Amino acid sequence: MVHHLPYDRAARVADEICHIVAGAVVSDLADPRIAGATVTRVRMTKDLRTAYVYFHLKADEAQREAAIKGFQSSVGFLKRRIGDAIKLKFMPEIRFFYDEAVDVEERIGDLLKDDARKA
Repeated sequence: MVHHLPYDRAARVADEICHIVAGAVVSDLADPRIAGATVTRVRMTKDLRTAYVYFHLKADEAQREAAIKGFQSSVGFLKRRIGDAIKLKFMPEIRFFYDEAVDVEERIGDLLKDDARKA
């Protein structure tokens, strides 16, 4: 009998990496450039070689770029944490991106509130 999981391995590994990185941001990383950052999601390539970590930060563009540099400087620490928690054949390369989807969601919410007030 074949047991099918509800989603593929890449998605499961991405979820686990998201929990690990988010936990590290909250409790272990002291870099002031990433203070206030929230990990929103992680996307993995199918071959599990690259993890795309998305974060949100209420800040201007310069602070977002500084946060990306802060995350990049913590890659070694994060890889050790991931390696301790997940047994993978290869440690994925980790890339960091600002998640603009949160800003879009907030903007849509604001527009809907304005529209509801006018009605």
